[in-house]
Amino acid sequence: MRISRCQDMINLQRARFRQTHATPLLLAIAWTVASSAQDPSSEPVGAVSQLRAEMTVGRSLFQPSQPILVRFTLFNPTDEAIELPLPEAPDEQDGITLPRGLIIGSPDQPALYIAYENERPVAIRPEPREQDQGRPGLLRLAPRASLGAEFDLRSAHRVARYSGNYQLEWQPLGDQIAPPVISFRVEPRKDAVLVTDYGKITFSLMYGQAPRNVENFLELVRERFYDGKAIHRVVPGFIVQGGSPDGSRSGVRPDGKLVPGEFHDTPFVRGTLAMARKPNDRDSASCQFFISLARLPELDGKYTVIGQANDEESLRTLQLIEQLPVNAEDRPIRPLAIRFFTLVDASAGEIRQLESSRP
Repeated sequence: MRISRCQDMINLQRARFRQTHATPLLLAIAWTVASSAQDPSSEPVGAVSQLRAEMTVGRSLFQPSQPILVRFTLFNPTDEAIELPLPEAPDEQDGITLPRGLIIGSPDQPALYIAYENERPVAIRPEPREQDQGRPGLLRLAPRASLGAEFDLRSAHRVARYSGNYQLEWQPLGDQIAPPVISFRVEPRKDAVLVTDYGKITFSLMYGQAPRNVENFLELVRERFYDGKAIHRVVPGFIVQGGSPDGSRSGVRPDGKLVPGEFHDTPFVRGTLAMARKPNDRDSASCQFFISLARLPELDGKYTVIGQANDEESLRTLQLIEQLPVNAEDRPIRPLAIRFFTLVDASAGEIRQLESSRP
């Protein structure tokens, strides 16, 4: 659709709305290229301060080689159309999407600021694009409408080069509206190592299949939540379970956070690591985990699998734990503690030596 025709259609929709007082369209956007009579630096039309910006990220943990995909959305919650001048006109072939100029800004007026760890935020300044110079545009956002786009931060700037925590702030209209802020972390892929008095168990984590649950688990390990907690349940031929806050076989992480289920087709075999949940709530994973001691087809697709232990040392440790005497409630008669959980680089090839002792 050509720009001029698109504008005519929007004008027609506005006229019909005034006549019938019909419910506004969920999305009605018009692009226009500013003519010499239009000054793109003039004040936008409408209650710009009423606009709402939102920024979301599908995951909070990225590997150094991954795209950092962020969703940017601009909402008009008012009953009036709002016009915003753009530093560059969008490409007609791109279709209707939030323009790059509002997402990342311009070299002179950046819209994105990123902070690493406790350092001060710095602007992500886009490189000038020759084809956009001298082509200002105008965005008209209809009443009760929204417009969004997914954007890879790495495509705009060489950001997040180092492992650690980052904070991103979006200022699409400077200080005219409240800027949204999100946080994310960048780090190489990790393996998780559980150390007990009977040896250690090394898990390869399933980042791709269960990203939110893996992120939750990694966060707990980094915070040393599991250190000193009990393995409170051992059922030979079935599972080993641990991670209860007080060892009572109940409870969630201290902040009450629950993680939605991410069920995939990985089968439960010996050494499979999964998140425990409430019996009647598939989205109630928190901090408790269990390890399969056999092929358990009845659990397939019903619990979120986050890792797998395959090496000989890990399977030998599981065998020793499975042989421990337990009481009628499947609790080890002799208390079995998680000495600590730790993370190691999965790309290292060999897991570093960790001290462990057997009684």
